[in-house]
Amino acid sequence: MTHATDNPDGRQETDDERRRYAELNIGDEEFVIYDRENHQAWIQSTVAVPVEESS
Repeated sequence: MTHATDNPDGRQETDDERRRYAELNIGDEEFVIYDRENHQAWIQSTVAVPVEESS
C-alpha cells in the first residue's frame, strides 16, 4: 500500500517539501490539511495522526 506521504524514489525530502503541507484545527475535533502552494488542495477530517504514525 502506498500513502500520499510515501517517497517512491527513496530520496530524502527537503525542508521546503516538509513545510508544503500544513494542518489547521478548526474546532470540535475538525481538521483541515492543506497544500500551502495550491490553496485549492485540501482535506477536511475529524481524525488527524502524525505522518510518522500513518505507515
